[in-house]
Amino acid sequence: MTTTHHVSDSMQSWRTSHEHASCTMSDLSPKWDEGTIAALLGLPLHEDTNEATPPGSVAVAISNTTRERKCGNTSRATLTFSSRAELVNVVTAYQGLAVPITHGYHYYTFSWTDDGDTLISADGCTRISDPGCVEAESEVSSPPLHLQLMALPTKELERRVNKFRTTTSSITSSIREDSKDSEVRKAKSKRRCRVHIHASLCTKLAQLYGNSRPIRHVLGMPVPVGSTDELLKYLRSCTLWPPPEKQRRGVSAVNYLTVRKKHPPEHDIIWNLCHDLINTVVSDPIYNALAVTKSFRGSPHVDNHDKTHQHVIALGDFTGGMLCAEADEDGAETLAIDVCNRFGRIDGRSVHWVSGWTGERYSIVYYSTAKGDWTERMPQEVHTKWMTSS
Repeated sequence: MTTTHHVSDSMQSWRTSHEHASCTMSDLSPKWDEGTIAALLGLPLHEDTNEATPPGSVAVAISNTTRERKCGNTSRATLTFSSRAELVNVVTAYQGLAVPITHGYHYYTFSWTDDGDTLISADGCTRISDPGCVEAESEVSSPPLHLQLMALPTKELERRVNKFRTTTSSITSSIREDSKDSEVRKAKSKRRCRVHIHASLCTKLAQLYGNSRPIRHVLGMPVPVGSTDELLKYLRSCTLWPPPEKQRRGVSAVNYLTVRKKHPPEHDIIWNLCHDLINTVVSDPIYNALAVTKSFRGSPHVDNHDKTHQHVIALGDFTGGMLCAEADEDGAETLAIDVCNRFGRIDGRSVHWVSGWTGERYSIVYYSTAKGDWTERMPQEVHTKWMTSS
């Protein structure tokens, strides 16, 4: 591994003057400019570094630090916010999550200084305090709307933005000007990488949604009282954590375990316990694998290898931790499904995520990647009716 490190005097002075609300973001592609980095955070770029950073924006100063790795070089940048509170809010929301639509699995990685401690642990669960900061916390925050939208394909983002253009009259002139036709987008693509275009579309669509979406709360299908006790006891005492090897590329191996239908003997107990549990409420469930997690934090994502819908249940002593999905094809509303000792049902081939939570949380996702299990994607409302039919 080779490291080249040089920071100009002007950049060092800039950092010092903004130290109260600055951090370093690393693991960046050298192709990303300041605008792309700001877009990945869903924030407008503040370009005049001689003035204080306005609220709701970020100033970015890229250093020429590069690090060689198997999937290519990376760079880093100093980010400056209007206040420490804004800095902590952004870092808490993004730290440790994979940057969508990139090759090489880049991650949102922040630190106080070039060589300092991370602001938030990689699993997003523990805040590391710094001088002038509050005591360490243990909680997982909800992904912001911008990050929820990042999991959508670029073409779907464009479709939704264009639909707003033709059906909504209250779009601001700046948004209308920036997205008026495909020629503008194509011209931009010559100057900007696809990551920048995608992230900018997410920011634009979030603005069109009013930077928030209505949330409809739904109860998952309840399981019989006491039916989760044996499984929860096993999850708390077993030696499956951490797995001996990475279970899923781009996902932390510490808190994520894949158990397949054809599994080694050491997975017999957990497979059988999970099988018995789902059969208490689901007749003929379709799955050939389990994703078993412990205090796991993941980005909003799409499971492109799934062949049918998923069943999801969460166990433990926690608050929050709802299974979330878009309620309709235009994403105008989201569902927050209570899966604590209840089964939620969604199609993993659509965007989904978990809301913020505190406490001890385990989850089991029943899914199938077998071609013979393929079913057509149905509207989420079909799965919602199943959950509320009890």
